Formats: sequence, C-alpha cells, structure tokens
Amino acid sequence: MSTVADFFNLKPIKMFPIYAIRGLTNYPYGQCFGREFTIFRKDVILVGRVPIDNNMIYWFCEQPYIPKDEGIWKNNEVIRQYTIELLSNYPQEIQEMAKYADINSLSFTQLSYRTPWDLLTGTFSRGSVTVAGDAMHIMGPFLGQGGSAALEDAVVLARNMAARCFKRRVGEAFHEFIRQRRMRVVRLSLQTYLIGMLLGSCSCLKKIWIILLKLLFPNQRSHMNYDCGDL
Repeated sequence: MSTVADFFNLKPIKMFPIYAIRGLTNYPYGQCFGREFTIFRKDVILVGRVPIDNNMIYWFCEQPYIPKDEGIWKNNEVIRQYTIELLSNYPQEIQEMAKYADINSLSFTQLSYRTPWDLLTGTFSRGSVTVAGDAMHIMGPFLGQGGSAALEDAVVLARNMAARCFKRRVGEAFHEFIRQRRMRVVRLSLQTYLIGMLLGSCSCLKKIWIILLKLLFPNQRSHMNYDCGDL
C-alpha cells in the first residue's frame, strides 16, 4: 500500500486468477491489422491485439495459470518460447506476433484490479489530495480501456482545475473530478471484473458470469460509446 492509499484508507487491490503475457511487435513493412482492437478466444486462452501505429502493435495473451517457478518467467526468451507454444493452434498471424516480438518488451504477470464496489464506496479525494488513473481504478485489460480511462481522467481533472483553481478551490475541483468520474470507472471496472472472473473460473461457475454479463452489459461494446467532454 502506498502512502496516498493509506491516507485515503483504500482497500488493497485484488488479483485475478489469470496470468498475462504482454509484448510489442514491430512490422518494418507495415502492419495490416488496421486500427481496431481485436480479441481472439479459444478454450481458456484469450488473445488481444491493439495497433499503436502503422508498424507497431501491442498484444496480450491471458490464461488461468499459476507458474510453479516464478523465477523462470523473468527470462524473456523463456516467455517467448512458451507463448509460441501456447498459441500453436492459433492462426499464423497470431503466432507471428509472439515469434517476432521485441524480446525486451515481453512480460509475464498476474493481473490485478480494484473491485467495483470499492470504487463505488471509496474515498478518492480529500482536501488538496486526489488520485487518478491506475492508482484509482486499476482494472484488467480485457476491454482495452485502461489507458483510455486514464486519459479521460486527465481531461476531466484539468477541466475542473481550470474552472476552480484560479479561485484557490483545489479541493472542490478534486471532489468534483471524482464525482464526475466515479460511475464511468465503476462500469468499466465491473465489466472487466466479470470478464476476468469468467476467464479464470472453473467451468461450473462460468454460466453465472455469462448471465451477469448479458444482464448488465447487453451491448458488449457500450463502453466505447462515451465522451468525457472537451478540455
């Protein structure tokens, strides 16, 4: 727990029963995947691909797995070979993402999150102190919205500070920032939480998570139809 988290008495973040391999792959002659965030799922393995520019893509591979010897996952070549093996039944373009990934970009980590109910009830601003981004709403990468939510935070925070700070009302600006952002990040967190539980649960519980997802988020892409406003 950080000093700021202690100041707000925030509850510790939780860990998904999921481990993620992440990396960057450069295509010198240009990537052919366009600009769309794409997800592929087969059995218990989820693969995501996010184009960064015309040449670079960010990708992740997730699975419910507990490594026996965590030390070996600090070796990036081991991570690469393991990922190539893991994706052997996927299309060639997916396998090549791992095969030609920048070796220094690879990581193998357990995914963490702040629970939606902690976001709903927690205190995230007090006086002239507040939190934003992952410090407030760390979530699984299943929707590809973690970075976007942090950028939204920046816009809303800057807008509130501009409107109030010249009057020396910093605390009021921070309080209003949290008020405006809370339900947006609660919904994102809840959707990623349900997807994470679905991916990491045993088969007997999967139906529960599927039902909850369909009830609460009938439009699985509704999180993208959001405008945080102008700066």
